[in-house]
Amino acid sequence: GCENPFAQNDEVQLDSTELEMFSIDLVNDLNLSDKSARNLRSALGRHGRGGERDREPGFLWKLAAELQQTLTEEEKNNIYARLEEVKEKGKDRGKDADKGRGKKDGGALRVIYSVLTDDQKPQFDAIMEEFRTGMDAIFASIKAGEMTREEAKAEIESMEEAMKAAIDALLTDDQKAQLEQMRADRKAELKAYMEAVRQAKIEALGLTDDQIAAIETSRAEMKAAMEAIKAQVESEDLTKEEAREAAKAIFEANKTAMDAIFTTTQIEIIKIHKYLEMRWRHNKERGGKDGKR
Repeated sequence: GCENPFAQNDEVQLDSTELEMFSIDLVNDLNLSDKSARNLRSALGRHGRGGERDREPGFLWKLAAELQQTLTEEEKNNIYARLEEVKEKGKDRGKDADKGRGKKDGGALRVIYSVLTDDQKPQFDAIMEEFRTGMDAIFASIKAGEMTREEAKAEIESMEEAMKAAIDALLTDDQKAQLEQMRADRKAELKAYMEAVRQAKIEALGLTDDQIAAIETSRAEMKAAMEAIKAQVESEDLTKEEAREAAKAIFEANKTAMDAIFTTTQIEIIKIHKYLEMRWRHNKERGGKDGKR
């Protein structure tokens, strides 16, 4: 097998390539000391479950809670600095948000493809190719100044409706029923997963009943405020620019309220978890590009 790059520091052998790469990434990105590297690998070995993080929703929360206790202040500050860097980069990327439109539906389209017969697949491919060609033409028109974003949005919505109608006409009643059952199963799985994540978070942070109630109240207030802004935009009492500024103020007020609910230790765990989520996702995406599992 491959030599363990941490062999001189620790005898803990991680049982998956994903966890091994995750460990190396964290040690390098945070410049961890030998002691912190040993603690990290020990925690990964206990909580990682062979890297099958999707089956263990609490993995990163458990890891974050442990690292909050074992990392040095300097190492924690490295994490907070990384989060600030990402936040600044995110501001620059905000204006390009439209470029990813349609990607969120990729999973749903793959599910549809999985129930098609060999005779249906070429027809499905033709429908998708027509849609992609139309999308490319719209973005080219926007770039050339021949179409406004509002016009493009209406055109894209029209194309999406036409694509859905074409796919619906292609599917048999049995296939539609099969897809409906698959969606219901997936929704139930997702609901159970999100509840497991919630419970893991509560345990990792050691939230009290009062804190949980305060968090739920704060979220409900933010949701109501955002819905009020949306209604004002629809009634044209607010411009989109005014709505963006109002939404920004609401998010800031919610963050202030949340910070008042959590203890200093809990806030540290939340930040560490956010960083771990970011690095785990980065490693998963990089692994996919390199053709690794």
